[in-house]
Amino acid sequence: MCGPGRCLYGRSAASIPLRGLLNLAILCVIKQKPTYGGEIHQKLKEDFGITAPRPLIYTLLRRMEKNGLVASTWDIRESGPARRIYTITEEGLEFLNSSVEGLKNAVKVIRAIVRAVEEA
Repeated sequence: MCGPGRCLYGRSAASIPLRGLLNLAILCVIKQKPTYGGEIHQKLKEDFGITAPRPLIYTLLRRMEKNGLVASTWDIRESGPARRIYTITEEGLEFLNSSVEGLKNAVKVIRAIVRAVEEA
């Protein structure tokens, strides 16, 4: 039997809509200004209400860099550790912009599902 919030393949049903959107949210943060992983983590919480583990964010950043969506450079400062600064690439901007139509369609589907559940 499923417990509250757990039903689909052992995953939290509450997280289903967020899966796959984290990459887009990260790209949105980086689009605002070049930044480092810790600030991305904070902006995801503040701007999108997403609490994602830092290791997951860094894994996704590495994957996006490998796929050409972001680029990084090392920021070596006099005080504190060096940190990697991420910048969105032209390919990343194109990917983000092309994803908007899919997101609009997803919003329609999500609204229809919520309406159907609430009316039942």
